[in-house]
Amino acid sequence: MRSLLAALVLVVTFMAQAVRAQTFTFVSDMDFAPYSMLSQGRASGIDVEVMTEAARRAGVEIEILLRPWDELVRMVKAGECDGAFALFKDEQRQEYAIFLEAVPLHYSDYVLFTKVGTNFSFRSFDDLAGKTIGRAAGVSLGEEFEAAAKAGKMTLRTYPDQASALSGLISDEVSAYAGNIDVTYNRLKTMGMTSSIIYLPKKILEKKPAYVVLSRASDYPEKAEVGQKLERALDQMRRDGTYRDIAHRYLLRF
Repeated sequence: MRSLLAALVLVVTFMAQAVRAQTFTFVSDMDFAPYSMLSQGRASGIDVEVMTEAARRAGVEIEILLRPWDELVRMVKAGECDGAFALFKDEQRQEYAIFLEAVPLHYSDYVLFTKVGTNFSFRSFDDLAGKTIGRAAGVSLGEEFEAAAKAGKMTLRTYPDQASALSGLISDEVSAYAGNIDVTYNRLKTMGMTSSIIYLPKKILEKKPAYVVLSRASDYPEKAEVGQKLERALDQMRRDGTYRDIAHRYLLRF
């Protein structure tokens, strides 16, 4: 009897491990509303809903974890997750992440936010001479912007997150904040400051694609096949209007 019970325990344990092994774990930024955020303790947002539906269509069991940006990057590098979303592509990130380039998860526009009444114009990077520009950690603002900063046309100040960067703008630590239009406006709305802080019309980045990535260090079996299935599902969702319907629940511009 004891040997039978022991055998049953081994079978149940093996089955539980097999189920866990079949779950593909994604991590996303917890401070990126309305794309990814915690709502009543649960992961929500445009990207979260889109990935959940894409996984359902692809027949892939996924788990979505939301973490601070720095932890997200660390987990992808270490293979503590199987993938992440949504990341801009650059050479450094390609060293530890495989980008699903066929279908971007979303597109981003980045602009400069300033306080109402500030004498601030932005037509070219020469207008930023002598200015201090704030940004959140992990945000890549494009080659032209980075080159201008490196050339000393402005001073960059990096904050650990969006909330502290906006606090820096409000307290005049920086002249402007470079941020995602949708994400920053969403935060300003929750702060009741949409009439106190505005964004300038010239865009730093326009329709910059953000992607789903797979961790190169992940030991998930048939990882590439999972990526292909998700890409096909994401493409189908773009074509049949599902993406637009999900996004419209969060952003009226869709």
